[in-house]
Amino acid sequence: MSSFLIYFRDIRFWIALFFLMRLYGITNPPLEAAHSWRQTTVCMVARNFLEIEPNIFYPRIDIAGDKSGITGMEFPIYNYAIYLVSNVFGYQHWYGRLINLMVSSLGIYFFFSLVKRYFNPALALNASLILIVSLWFSYSRKIMPDTFAASLAIISLFYGLSYFYEKRRAVYLFLYFTFGLLALLSKVPVIFLFSIFLIPVFDKNQSLNSKFIFSLTSLFMLIPVFIWYLYWVPYLVEEFDFWHFFMGGSISDGIVAVVDNLGIALKHFYADSIKYIAFLF
Repeated sequence: MSSFLIYFRDIRFWIALFFLMRLYGITNPPLEAAHSWRQTTVCMVARNFLEIEPNIFYPRIDIAGDKSGITGMEFPIYNYAIYLVSNVFGYQHWYGRLINLMVSSLGIYFFFSLVKRYFNPALALNASLILIVSLWFSYSRKIMPDTFAASLAIISLFYGLSYFYEKRRAVYLFLYFTFGLLALLSKVPVIFLFSIFLIPVFDKNQSLNSKFIFSLTSLFMLIPVFIWYLYWVPYLVEEFDFWHFFMGGSISDGIVAVVDNLGIALKHFYADSIKYIAFLF
């Protein structure tokens, strides 16, 4: 019996279990109570890469009327992954679900590894289980880049912190840069996760040289993100005359919107993310 209980203390068991659970109905069409438009839009871009032109810099959707459908959006790494799989096996919309589920499961493992490294295995397991049954449970099998990008960001955090506290620094720095860039290009809001690096940056035990190299690497990581969202997205919208994705507004407008809708904003934390009971715990 005790040998059987070992599996319950192994995060890989829970990741595999929840992975298998979410395979149920994996081939269902992306028609749900929420996010149907968002999921079908991802599918449009992926299929158009396959059927029209596989140029990742010109994502296009199908609802622009007589226009080309090319428009500004998140950098379509996720969509392109669906295209690459479809290019081998033929197009199926549910490839997007499976890719997101696989990457998000990997993200849970790296989250566990991250917490375990700096706290303890028991806390890491409990925290990972809370995460896996939160909104992550449903979002990680939607054809959307949210948990996909968050997982890439978590992997980047793991390697970024490894750069400061482990050996093989060059390898870890490269992996931090690569996964971080993919994460931020896929979904800019995951940048808030990178605030964890304030800890090593202000750690007196870390050399100024290490901090400088890390900061410079982070700056180079941000350059393609700024180019895509602040230059290329507006260019695509203006050049092809079709605006579909809301790409944000000014910080001042955002602050006013949050203050004016404070109750709804707070609800996203205690109700929408992990629900009331989990929030109370």
